[in-house]
Amino acid sequence: MLVLIVLGVALVSSLLTGGRLRYIENFHLKALPLGVGAFVIQLLIFTSRGESLLGALLPGVYVLTLLMLLAFLLLNRRVFGVPILLVGLMLNVLVIGANHGRMPADPQALVATGQGSHAEELVRDGTAANVVLMSDRTHLNLLGDYIVLPFLGDMGSAYSAGDLVALAGEAALVFGMVRADRTAHAGSNEDQLPGTGS
Repeated sequence: MLVLIVLGVALVSSLLTGGRLRYIENFHLKALPLGVGAFVIQLLIFTSRGESLLGALLPGVYVLTLLMLLAFLLLNRRVFGVPILLVGLMLNVLVIGANHGRMPADPQALVATGQGSHAEELVRDGTAANVVLMSDRTHLNLLGDYIVLPFLGDMGSAYSAGDLVALAGEAALVFGMVRADRTAHAGSNEDQLPGTGS
């Protein structure tokens, strides 16, 4: 829900300040199948069937998808918003890598966002899907999933610092997509928004 709210606000604010939906047709990203492929793989592996098939290999495959996303973003680093998104993803990759392919998560934060059953599984088993129980044995807990936004209630989740930074980058990307005809040809000299000065 937070993603929809933030990206919706970014799109509307861009349209109200001179953006046009028709400019989206001029928006291009390099190696798009690489980014889409990473998301599709994540959707497949974090199902009950995917988890049972992969077993102990799941964390490694998850890290591989994150590296695919990093490569995709690096290829498109000149596109407005992508550098911010890249920083957020790098923060998540750092903490996930330090914890053997899983993100430390605070079960109390999960309960606060209506994910009680997920929290119970995490406490019982020590891991659940792509997260590991946050404790003094996990690393870089400051970058883990423990941030709760109370105004979202049960529609929210437990977020990491990297999640929120990445979301800011996604919002900037959406804002820039509809700003001008000449924006967003990744790798060209005209990737930047007018007035950004870079």
